[in-house]
Amino acid sequence: MLLRSYSDREFDAPFPLKMRKLSSTHWTPVGIAKKAISFLESAGCKSVLDLGSGLGKFCLIAADSAGIKISGIEQRENLVQLARKIAVNHQLSNLEFIHGDLISLDFRDFDGFYFFNSFEENINSKDSLDRQSNINSIQYEQYVLALRAKFDVLPIHTKIVTYCGEAAEIPESYRMVQQSHKGKLRFWEKQI
Repeated sequence: MLLRSYSDREFDAPFPLKMRKLSSTHWTPVGIAKKAISFLESAGCKSVLDLGSGLGKFCLIAADSAGIKISGIEQRENLVQLARKIAVNHQLSNLEFIHGDLISLDFRDFDGFYFFNSFEENINSKDSLDRQSNINSIQYEQYVLALRAKFDVLPIHTKIVTYCGEAAEIPESYRMVQQSHKGKLRFWEKQI
């Protein structure tokens, strides 16, 4: 069965109970992933990065739905390993998972980006994934400012899709070109 045809319940079923309980807070819903990747692919993106990819739900659905290169970066090695295993099981060759901190990654290799509240766990205790999560508003602000600066130096026509959140990471050089799901899913393009 193709991943893109799964319901959220079917997609989440193989994961440990704790991961399934965190799904609605941390993992992109299947329908949102399909809509986001459809926008990025139809807008001409060739290489998309998911920031804070977690166990890879967006990336897996995106790679199964689109013929472009999909990458995810995640700082938790256990989640990266799980995502890689699923990608291999589904023979998704247009997909890679990077274990690391997105701040140190060169964004110039990508022309499209996706994120779903990537830093929320730093300011909201109910969003805690594990013991590694600590409330740290200073770290949250540092991530937002660093991401904003990285996005600001990218070329014109770079695309970003955000799901939930305030989109404080999006610089003024981007314009929201579309939105759906009561404004929770937003599509951005760099204008200047």
